[in-house]
Parts: sequence; structure tokens; C-alpha cells
Amino acid sequence: MLKANKSTAEPLGSGRLRSILVVTQFAVSIGLIVCTIVVYAQTRFAQTTDLGFERDGLIQISNMTRASVIPQTETLMREIGRVPGVDAVAGASITAATGNVTNTSVLVPGRPEPLLIGNYSVSPEFFETMGVRLLAGRPLSRDFAKDSLWFPYEPEEAIEPAMRNLAARGANIVVNRLAAERMGFADPRSAVGQTVQLNVFPDEVGMLPATIVGVVENSRFRSLRESVEPQLFYDRGIYRSLAVRYRSSNPEDVRQNIERVWRRLVTDVPFEGEYADAQLAELYATDAARGTTFAGFSALAVVIACLGLFGLAAFTAERRTREIGIRKVFGARSSDIVRLLAWQFSKPVIVANLIAWPVAWWVMRDWLNNFDARIDLGPTPFVLAGLLALAIAIGTVAGHALRVSRTNPINALRYE
Repeated sequence: MLKANKSTAEPLGSGRLRSILVVTQFAVSIGLIVCTIVVYAQTRFAQTTDLGFERDGLIQISNMTRASVIPQTETLMREIGRVPGVDAVAGASITAATGNVTNTSVLVPGRPEPLLIGNYSVSPEFFETMGVRLLAGRPLSRDFAKDSLWFPYEPEEAIEPAMRNLAARGANIVVNRLAAERMGFADPRSAVGQTVQLNVFPDEVGMLPATIVGVVENSRFRSLRESVEPQLFYDRGIYRSLAVRYRSSNPEDVRQNIERVWRRLVTDVPFEGEYADAQLAELYATDAARGTTFAGFSALAVVIACLGLFGLAAFTAERRTREIGIRKVFGARSSDIVRLLAWQFSKPVIVANLIAWPVAWWVMRDWLNNFDARIDLGPTPFVLAGLLALAIAIGTVAGHALRVSRTNPINALRYE
């Protein structure tokens, strides 16, 4: 019986070198396939996971803090709310895919150190418009004077007296679940009615006593790479954006009608209205591009690996012509020959899996650790990549092995 990979005409070790090259090519291919699967799964997870608010059917309008726009805020909200297809409109200093971060120190009775909590101005309609779930208490309302934290932004001489009046009167706020937990309240209901001190005014004015009237569910308004932020909400009357909830089969018509309202009421500031789902998708555009790159290199690496494997299969089968002929004379069927050759060339792929899996796991674990919310790095991507590579390898050599197995054994025995 001839040995599988030895020849007196062949330099010593060249057969082993070919096998090493094939293993290396398939290891690279399997690693890239694993990376492609994991990146796609994480990107898909980011696009579909529950963020704590309803991302679909939402248009976000910026430029609301321009001096000529602020006096028109209430009118804009009212007129946009009348546009056909619009369900609700809210003012907010935090919206989907926001880059705005505003923190304030919060003193909680019984705790010596202040807490740093995000604070954002929102209109009473904000939670319903965004689809943020109320856990306890009530949302902000225009029916309660203390729910409004409004004071004039000009003239300057009127600002400090207004702040002092607010500090003496106090205000009502809504917090999210994480903020309530950081303040030491065991559950949302126990936070309602509690008073904390907010450091939102200059030192000469003093702290603002704020009563928690409601607790809402946590929301991820930023990328999944960032951890959930403890937040408190109040109504300052000035907002960075408008959030518009619409229900329409033609969203672009709704957006264009909103733009017409804007241009009618605000003539000197450009309209900037974007779909929330598109803005959220932009947060992961780089990851999506990375997945596409991995997929392209995976396909190229697989093609190169298959070419190398096919060449090795043709070379080996040619040198085993007499062996195959003898096997067939002794009763071996074509399926037996194909199985023999397929198993021989499956072994490099199995070895490649053992090399590629730990490397791909290490690379993808580090990448996923950049996300606060992420998929589990389980065995599925590795098994799928391994099976796919194995199927490709068997498919590459199967046709050639079948052709060799059907060769007339008489011709094979007359070989050389």
C-alpha cells in the first residue's frame, strides 16, 4: 500500500508544508466567518433590542434652543400637533441618539455624599410621546404649578430673583428607576413623595428642593456602548429638541408637512428633522461597515482556501491512483473511496477550527466588552463557522474524489 503523502520525487517535508498552508488558510477563513457572525448578531441586537422607549414612528427636530425659536416653542408644538398623521409632540433636552449630557449634584437625606445624576428638561407630554413606561406615581403635568421650573432667560436682572423664588417654593421632578435605586429607594413606589436637594442654581441662590412625583423605566437614549444613566426630569420650558410621534403609512409626507409648519413660524432657522430609527442606526454604522468588511474578507479567504484544498486533493488523488485501483479490485465502492478522501481532507479543517476558535473568541470578547448591553458569546457562531467551513471543504473535494473513484481500476493498475 502506498503512503498518502510521500514520494521519492518530492522534496522531504513539502507535503507537510502544503497541509500547514491549507490549515492556515482555513483557520483564517473560520476566524473571519466567526467575526462576521458575531458582528452581525450584535449589530442586529442593537437595532432590535428594547431601549425603554418606542424608536419607530418618531421624528426628532433640533435647533430648538435658538434665540428666535424659544419664544415659538409652545406655538410650534401646538401647530405641529395639528399636522395630519401626528399623534403627539413633546419638548425634550434628551432624545434618541442624543449627544447631550447634563449632570447635576443631588443631595439625598441621610446620605453624606451627593450623587451625580443626569438632569433634563422635558415637557409633560414627553413620556407618553416617547413611549417611556411609568412605574410609579405620575408624570409631569401642567395642572401643578410646581411641575414647572420655568424662569426667564432674559433680562439678566430678572433671572436671580426668579431663581430665589423657585428655591423657596420647590419643584416636582420625575426620576428613572436607576436614579431611584442610586438614591437608596428599594422600589419605585417608595421613591414617590420623597424630597431631595438639587444643585441647579448658583451658590448664592442655594439648593432647589425637589419632590419626586413619578418614577419611569430606564431608557437607553444613547449607544449600547454606554451604560444606562441615572436621570431626573423636570419642565424648564426650554428644550433642545421636539419629539414628534406619528402614525402614517407615508412618513415623508408627515415630515414635509411638519417642515412647512416650521418654515411658516420660524423663517430664519433651518428645519432639521430626522427619523429616530435612522439616527440610532448611525450609531452603529461603523460596526455595520466592519461586518461587511469581515464578510468580504471571509469570502475571499474561503475561495483561496478552497483553491489550495482542491490543488492538494488533485495532487494526492493523482499519487494514490494505484492504491485506489487496488481498493476497487478488492471490492471497495465509489462511496467508500469518496468517504476515504473526504475524511482525509476534512482533518485539516478540524485542525483549523481548533486554532481559529480560541483566537476568534478572544478578539470578539474584547470587541463585545465595548458594549454595556451585548449578546452572549456562546458556541453557536463557532459551530456554524466550523460546519460551514467543513461543508465547503467537502464540497470542494467531493466532485474530484467522485471522478477519481469512478476510474476504471484496470487503468489505475497500469498507472506508471
